[in-house]
Amino acid sequence: MKTELIQLLATDKLMLPGLLYTPDKPTKKAAIWLHGMGDSGMFYNPKRINALGAALTDQGIAFLSFNNRGAHDKKTLSIQDDSLPKAERDFQGGTHYELIVDCVKDIDGAVQFLKDRKYTEFYLIGHSTGANKICVYNQRAAKNPFSKYVLAGPGDDSGLFYSELGEALFTKALAKAKELKKSGNRLVIMPEDSGMHPFSAQSAYDIMNPNGDYNTFPFYEVATKRLGTKALFEAYRKIRIPILTVYGENDEFAYTAGTVSDALIMLEDNTHESIVNDCGFLTIPNTDHGFHGAEDTFAKAVADWLGGKR
Repeated sequence: MKTELIQLLATDKLMLPGLLYTPDKPTKKAAIWLHGMGDSGMFYNPKRINALGAALTDQGIAFLSFNNRGAHDKKTLSIQDDSLPKAERDFQGGTHYELIVDCVKDIDGAVQFLKDRKYTEFYLIGHSTGANKICVYNQRAAKNPFSKYVLAGPGDDSGLFYSELGEALFTKALAKAKELKKSGNRLVIMPEDSGMHPFSAQSAYDIMNPNGDYNTFPFYEVATKRLGTKALFEAYRKIRIPILTVYGENDEFAYTAGTVSDALIMLEDNTHESIVNDCGFLTIPNTDHGFHGAEDTFAKAVADWLGGKR
């Protein structure tokens, strides 16, 4: 296995750093890793990323892990466009400013990077919010090059924030974020008493809005009560390629569904009938949302499934 520190360009010319793991024998297959919110960026989870790199390359699959525009809570990134004045080449990134639909630009950029390296078969692995991004990408991308998806610890962010804030504060914060966006202040930081500080108004609204793109795994709405009006699991139901869904047995964010088992049942029930027999639903024992202490077990399960060893 070889490891290379790389940089890639999103389709809007945003420069993003990453690591590329390649097998010793040439391959046309490559898997892309999408991390979750903020400091779950790929450079902060070396045990998990290295385990995936080793397991995937053992299966003859290259592995690209990169920090997307939502890495860190707040991070100034660079737009690589000489046609822009220098003052306009800084981009405000980080989870506190990210819009989930922009994942299409990052993922398409990662695919193009791999195509330039002559890879032709692609898999997409998303952890936590990265799993939400797979659903958004599947629904929004103009051309989908992927043949398999892995959803690792998919979570219900809208339901989580509703549960944590309570109905009154959640409703007030959502209205405030919408008001700031409408008045042209989308990048203004939410007030300290909103429960969404220090997210920007645009990101707070994106995450909380039960009718928005972010709300792809509405476990709370199935288990407890409706928060919005959009069809439940709307984006997830549109997936037509095989999916492996994998949770840690003690995933601390699965409570909006009730239990991990309840979340897996909801997902299996909402998987399109044309692919359900080609999908996998797996729990890794004795580990949490980040698969801590079970990184090798998690990585092997993912690599075996992508490599055809189910």
